[in-house]
Amino acid sequence: MVNPVSKVELPTEIVKCEDPICSRINQIYQQAPPDYKQFLVNLTKQMRKNIRAPAEDIAIALGLGRSTLFYRLQRLGLKFDDLQKALLLEAEQEFKRKLERREIRRLPPRDKQEFLERETVRKMIQAITASGKKQRYINRVINSFYKLCRALTLSPEDFKELPREQIFDLITQYISDRASEGLDVNNVIKELQAIQKWLGVRILPPGVTQKEYKGKYQEAEIPPEIRNAVVSNLLELYESSKNPIFLKTIQAMALLYYTGSRKQALMNYQKGEFITVGLDKLVKAVGTNRFRVISTLEKKDIYWKKLIPAHYDEIIPPAPFRPSEVKAIGKILKEQLMKYYNQYNAHTQLYLARNKVFHIWRHTATREYLKALGYNRYLVAKLLGWIKDSNLVIYGDYELLRLLELSTEEHTIKFIDDALFNKVLMAVRRAGL
Repeated sequence: MVNPVSKVELPTEIVKCEDPICSRINQIYQQAPPDYKQFLVNLTKQMRKNIRAPAEDIAIALGLGRSTLFYRLQRLGLKFDDLQKALLLEAEQEFKRKLERREIRRLPPRDKQEFLERETVRKMIQAITASGKKQRYINRVINSFYKLCRALTLSPEDFKELPREQIFDLITQYISDRASEGLDVNNVIKELQAIQKWLGVRILPPGVTQKEYKGKYQEAEIPPEIRNAVVSNLLELYESSKNPIFLKTIQAMALLYYTGSRKQALMNYQKGEFITVGLDKLVKAVGTNRFRVISTLEKKDIYWKKLIPAHYDEIIPPAPFRPSEVKAIGKILKEQLMKYYNQYNAHTQLYLARNKVFHIWRHTATREYLKALGYNRYLVAKLLGWIKDSNLVIYGDYELLRLLELSTEEHTIKFIDDALFNKVLMAVRRAGL
């Protein structure tokens, strides 16, 4: 028996978002018996208190056993992970709606002139001028502040009025993004310190200084066991549907993993010659000394030469993926990676919640290459396409003792297990991809 039906009128839907998964859940809810409707209302109400809480905690809060919770959901044709995903989408879309409802004064400036006319900015300029600073300095600070507002889509007033934790999170991500672009983090922090000083309110998170910066998503990665599970799932989907997009998703993941490339590389990579590599550490970690050279065009129109192990070359398509294919691959990746949400570390959960289903492979590659190659940042920067080797700290720094421990261990650079790779290879050959 489920909980008795409340006399209070039940809502017409239990999740409010525009994603297909929400529509499906609402449809199941609307067709459910009255007692199960009340159960779903109580369940979603409890889950909203902490959307990322594990099923065990939610069950306890409802006075149920975990198995009972899953049994009831199963009878409705629902999965706990799907309901959790729908509520995350609901929260995300509600946040966007709140931003859209802001008053005009809180909207980001449309252009530089409007920015300069804001009261907050005028007061900043007056304060800097009164201090006797030269015009060049004033221009530099104000230009940096304008650039920051545009990058974060915030108004100048937001930096004073929004909760500090929200501002700290946005600034942390801003620094990480600038680092991934190859900018000098020390200069970025120096600019933010100047803005903070003349704005008269703290915007830099506590502990951030002009030292090596550690990224907010430093430990984000897809571990080997989940890579194997995702690839196995995709192989099954391909075998049952014969839709080549599932094999293409595996191919795209392998390419991004071995090259540490960004999403756009999938649409422009070019295959070059085969080469033999004599670096023992790399050969031992990858399992071969023969590699295919891959050229990619990535952020800021920079060309990179990268390497794919020869035995993986056959599963990488000879021509780049089409934009429509990459879009479809993104949807499949999101669905597959989110299936294992509760098995990831906190950094990975946060990163995937931002829909970074392509860029997560750059994180994963960086962390595994660093460990396998003795934390040789310069070499990894060259292999995976980083402008500055010092920026790799945002994806995998370690304390001294942990680094010494990692350096004495043997680490591999292997996308999936050999047996599973052979299954993928056979499928790709049969499909003629």
